[in-house]
Amino acid sequence: MKEGAGERFTAFRLRFDSVIQRSPLTPVVSLFVLLLTVSAFLCLTSTEAGSQASASPGPRVFLGTDSRSGNRYIRLAAGGAAVYPTVDLSCDGRRWTLTLTRSEDGAVYELSRDDVELMLNAVECRLFLPDQEVALSRQQLWGVWAGPAHSPDAPHVLVGQVVDVIDGNTILVNLGERSETVRYIGISSQEKRRPPSPEAVPGDAVQANRQLVERQQIRMELDTLERDRDGRLLAYVYVADKMVNAELVRRGSAEVMTIVPNVRHRDLLVTLEQEARDNRRGLWADPSEPTTPTTVEPAPRQVTEARRGVPPEGAWGCPAPQPIKGQYTTYTGGGRCVYHMPDGDRYSATKADRCYATVEEARQDGCVASRR
Repeated sequence: MKEGAGERFTAFRLRFDSVIQRSPLTPVVSLFVLLLTVSAFLCLTSTEAGSQASASPGPRVFLGTDSRSGNRYIRLAAGGAAVYPTVDLSCDGRRWTLTLTRSEDGAVYELSRDDVELMLNAVECRLFLPDQEVALSRQQLWGVWAGPAHSPDAPHVLVGQVVDVIDGNTILVNLGERSETVRYIGISSQEKRRPPSPEAVPGDAVQANRQLVERQQIRMELDTLERDRDGRLLAYVYVADKMVNAELVRRGSAEVMTIVPNVRHRDLLVTLEQEARDNRRGLWADPSEPTTPTTVEPAPRQVTEARRGVPPEGAWGCPAPQPIKGQYTTYTGGGRCVYHMPDGDRYSATKADRCYATVEEARQDGCVASRR
């Protein structure tokens, strides 16, 4: 409140007091005036504090990625403010110093790959300036840095936190405004959900999946087809810079199952499955399992050879006389046929491409038995 206004308020108060002293309601009115005075004082002090705070907001902090080098950086921008030669950064109790990289457009402090990974995995990070601290939220860090540098060809990337592991290749993810069931692209574990176990079992995709993603912040890279027929989001899932889809295949906890058009990382997954087979990891620990993936295209049939089986009835059903479902899946350079028996775990969820009366008939048509 300005000085002139204060003097007028004091004069009004003195005249008002002389009037109410002669009134029978003097005690009540005096209490009312006291409350009015206190309220005016509080309004005065709060306005001054607000003005003082808005007068010096401090530097603004921006997170970014250099489009040419791909390096992540922190940039401070404040008109006319001093450029600090160093600033300190702290994440989950670990503190280190960043050195000024350039100052053409604000003060820019570039970060190493290790710095970024530590920040993305931290619960809390804070930037320490000479005169203030700035909190860097997890959502802010992941939203800017978790995906690749933006470009017209960059894949669509989402960021979220895993709230539940459903099975060996499916998770429930909190995206902030909604939750999504996410199915890993390019792999299959074909395992039922089971309770957590204190010990990991080789080839146990559910346990391996829990170890990799449970309660983790993740980023999800989408491919051409974003959802399956059940409405699940399809994604390559990353924890920091590790692709979970690929890691499960490398451990032998899952096998490759490529479904076009989602083939962006198909070559990598097929290579890792071959490595797991060669080293007898997980699913391939049984000596009876072939070291050559069954995803290799079968030898071409002679043109004169007749197809076995019959076409399906609709997308999912087979005729009663030919109940065995044959399904073709596409891989690098070729495909394979897998047959599913009516009592198999995956039978009802399998889309039939061909139907067979007997196992022998399915095998003669080039199909191999489903693992489940």
